[in-house]
Amino acid sequence: MMLDRLASCQHHCGSVMTLAVLVALFPGNWFGPDARAHDDHDWIGRGGYRSPLTNEWCCGKEDCVVIPADEVEPTAPGWWIKPTGEVVPYIDTLPSQDGRFWRCHQPNGMRRCFFVPPRTS
Repeated sequence: MMLDRLASCQHHCGSVMTLAVLVALFPGNWFGPDARAHDDHDWIGRGGYRSPLTNEWCCGKEDCVVIPADEVEPTAPGWWIKPTGEVVPYIDTLPSQDGRFWRCHQPNGMRRCFFVPPRTS
């Protein structure tokens, strides 16, 4: 009986050791770009931002996506977001803290907030 317990412990401890070695050798698989990507826009959730026009909360990071700069264009009435086709009035934008365009949306896809990087000359 004692040998059975020892064998069970060695089997279990060996599995734990194997897992520890894998995590040590391949940390990118556990804490790599996908994990860090969620931290990219934590500033949105922490900032308590609201839409300037509707006063609606922008919500958290799970409700926001980066819009590549080449998919956003300034127009006379506001920022044209090419993928959605919408034009966001300039007065309904918020400053982006990381230099990227961010679109926060409701579960149905309707825009809550739009963050714009500082303009460069």
